[in-house]
Amino acid sequence: MDNSDLLVVRELKKTFPLAGGFLRKPSAFVKALDGIDLVVKRGETLAVVGESGCGKTTLGRCILRLDEPTDGRVYFENHDVLACDRKTLRRLRRDMQIIFQDPYSSLNHRMTIGRIICEGLTIHGFLSSRKREERVKEIMEVVGLRPEYFNRYPHEFSGGQRQRICIARALVLNPKLIIADEPVSALDVSIQAQILNLMVNLQKQFGLTYLFISHDLSVVRHFSDRVAVMYLGRIVEIGKRSVIYDHSSHPYTYALISAAPVANPLDKRDRTLLGGDVPSPIHTPPGCSFHPRCDYCQDVCAQFSPSMKEIEPGHWVSCHFPITTWE
Repeated sequence: MDNSDLLVVRELKKTFPLAGGFLRKPSAFVKALDGIDLVVKRGETLAVVGESGCGKTTLGRCILRLDEPTDGRVYFENHDVLACDRKTLRRLRRDMQIIFQDPYSSLNHRMTIGRIICEGLTIHGFLSSRKREERVKEIMEVVGLRPEYFNRYPHEFSGGQRQRICIARALVLNPKLIIADEPVSALDVSIQAQILNLMVNLQKQFGLTYLFISHDLSVVRHFSDRVAVMYLGRIVEIGKRSVIYDHSSHPYTYALISAAPVANPLDKRDRTLLGGDVPSPIHTPPGCSFHPRCDYCQDVCAQFSPSMKEIEPGHWVSCHFPITTWE
């Protein structure tokens, strides 16, 4: 691993059992993650995109061990997150925080926002009670909340303000990595822009690294440095933002980007419509998981799963026949 690598994920897998029958024994397994490999560099924003149900959120939760992976390895600053004991994991979690998708349900409505933001400092035993309050009010100002809101409750705030509370809660321990699980999808468009700009400014101010999970390709294009595209629990393409958006090589990525809406109604472009439905993660198709919906499928696609290939520096694709070969 390179010194610039903050987070390294190798062959990460997660299956969920489906209970059935009289004794409620597992009758089948859902493959939420099926061998994920990725590297997140210090100070960058890596976006993970894909259709709903492809495993994006599960990936973020498994990295933090909020869900226990079935197999694989996760290294954070060369520490094996999945092999460390409870005490070591608690220490590592100071540097790894998460922002959840729904700011309303992720906040305890019986606690004031001051207590919510301060909770991490209390759990990890940082600072005295007086200095904790000072630290919380300082972070509140950084994220655009007035310090006099300290004793108010979450229901007294708008959706955008609640997400600022969640960002403050993640930021108060001064982490190195923040996993942002669709942090603006529940907000109005105008508020989305404010939150995204805030996150960009915080990244510059505190040297943060983001793993940004989203299904909104326009948001990702504005916010990310690199993009990883997921389909049915696997990463099918990863590369720099400009390469993914302008020279995508996997047929699924190509179709996904062509389907993204554009603001200019005069901007006409060809759209690639995918046929069929997303295969079941319980019974994944043999070979390439995308081949039942791919217009360029050949016999080998239904028989053998493609490996990740670097088709140009930093641009990896999992496809037997990437677009560059049939364009």
